[in-house]
Amino acid sequence: MQVQLSVIAELLKYRYCTQNPLSAPKRVMACLQQLGTPMPTTRSDKLQLLMNRSSHAAFATTLMLFCVLAANGQTKPPDSAGTGKATTSGVFRVGGGVTMPRITYQTRPEYSETAREVGLEGTCVLWVIVGSDGKARVSKVARSLQLGLDEKAIEAVSSWKFEPARHEGEPVTVMMEVKVPFRLNPNENAKISDLRAKADAGEPEAELQLSSAYFDGRDVPKNEVQGLRLLESAANQGLAEAQFQMGEHAYAQGGGSADYVNAYMWYALARRGGYKGSAKMLKKLSSAMSREQLSDAKERVKSWQSAPAK
Repeated sequence: MQVQLSVIAELLKYRYCTQNPLSAPKRVMACLQQLGTPMPTTRSDKLQLLMNRSSHAAFATTLMLFCVLAANGQTKPPDSAGTGKATTSGVFRVGGGVTMPRITYQTRPEYSETAREVGLEGTCVLWVIVGSDGKARVSKVARSLQLGLDEKAIEAVSSWKFEPARHEGEPVTVMMEVKVPFRLNPNENAKISDLRAKADAGEPEAELQLSSAYFDGRDVPKNEVQGLRLLESAANQGLAEAQFQMGEHAYAQGGGSADYVNAYMWYALARRGGYKGSAKMLKKLSSAMSREQLSDAKERVKSWQSAPAK
């Protein structure tokens, strides 16, 4: 489903950010319907509708007013070369005789208003080119947070100044990874900080534990949006327990057709991973689903691919 760009003005006009923004307001749903956008029938589908990525930065910022299931997953550096070697454009990678640039001036990124209202936290990962003159230029967003935070990270890092990297004593241009954290509570306890660092590194077990903390409001402010974002990320990496919990969330939505199909898919993936209780839930769901729903769900399971859980 693709939301048309003409809905942006309506979304910006009606700022429906709450602590539990998991169902889109009727005003916005009506606007989408007038634009001919296929209408979601379940909370899960609404999340997916509003989370579809767009190449338009403003759109990517706006359509997450109500929820965030941010796209995680690191990418390889663009135009990559091995450490200590230069690309055809003369950009080196740190290592192999190429020193790391040293920050001499640094500004902290600001929070976007929308991200603060929703309670989004996380780490934006950027591939940054640091020139031989010490100036920084962002080449690519490797791990996106969206909701305006990517733009804030780029704005901040682009203003940083560096002592340039050196190769054989001469300043050179390098490509390097820069992680920009966004935290609403910088004084959180050590346990949460450790989990967050591991989750930022893409460890699904840490994402699962941190999602549970957000769902329960344990050591962090209760935030179902943040919890669901982390849970889905862990599930997408193939963690069976997270997949089972995604099934539980879909099943609890009230029994709509799309909820049953999504729940079946996640339970089936959890069973594939050997998670106890999945087979029982699949049997229970199967008896309540139509033949068409079962066919759709099984096709999703068949075509589903994930990164292996670490």
